[in-house]
Amino acid sequence: MSPRPRDGRSADELVAALAANHFNERALALAGLVSRGRASTAALIAALPRAGGRLRAPIVQGLAEIADPVAAEVFVELLGDADEEVRARAAQGLARIGDARAVDALLQTIDDYPDILREPDTLATDGLTDLGPAVLPRVVPLLKAPGLMTRSRAFLVLRRIFPRLAGGSDWQSLWVEFGRYLPAAEQPQRDAAADRWIAWVERQAL
Repeated sequence: MSPRPRDGRSADELVAALAANHFNERALALAGLVSRGRASTAALIAALPRAGGRLRAPIVQGLAEIADPVAAEVFVELLGDADEEVRARAAQGLARIGDARAVDALLQTIDDYPDILREPDTLATDGLTDLGPAVLPRVVPLLKAPGLMTRSRAFLVLRRIFPRLAGGSDWQSLWVEFGRYLPAAEQPQRDAAADRWIAWVERQAL
C-alpha cells in the first residue's frame, strides 16, 4: 500500500478542521498536524485563545502528541481549565516533554477524563505508569484518598509498576502480608494496609 500523500492544507486550516462535524475529518486533521511535528506548534498555540469548547481538547491533544517543550507553559496554564479532557491532555503533554512538573500534574489530574473502555484508567494513570518506580512515593499515599476512584487508580498504578521493582517478585504474597488492600474495603482495613504499602515503598531504592 502506498503511503498517504501529505495533506496540502496549511497548519491553520488543519487546526480549523479539528472542529469538523465528522470524526474522520477531525482525525485526519489531527494526524496531519502531528505528522508535521514542531512545525505545527505555533499554529496550535495561537488558536487556543479563540478556540471554542469542542476545539480546545483536540488542540491540546495535538500539542501533547507533538511534545514540543515550547508548549510547557501552555500545558501548565491549562491544568486549571474547566474541561477535564483539556486538563488531562495538558498533564500528558508535560509528561511527554519530560517537564519536572509532570508528576504533580498527573497526580492532580488522576481522575480526569476516564477511559470508558479501560475503567478505571485515565491518561494520568498511563502517564504515571510510564514514568515508573520513581513516582511511587507520590502515588501510594493516594491509597488513603477520600474518593474510591482515586484510590482505585492509585492502586492500579502501584500494581502495574510493582513488577519493575527490585522487591517486586511476588505481588500476591506481599498483598496478603500487608492486609489485602482493596480500594472499596472498610476504611480501617484499607488504611492499615495502605500504611504498610507506603512504608514498604519508602524502603525501596527508587
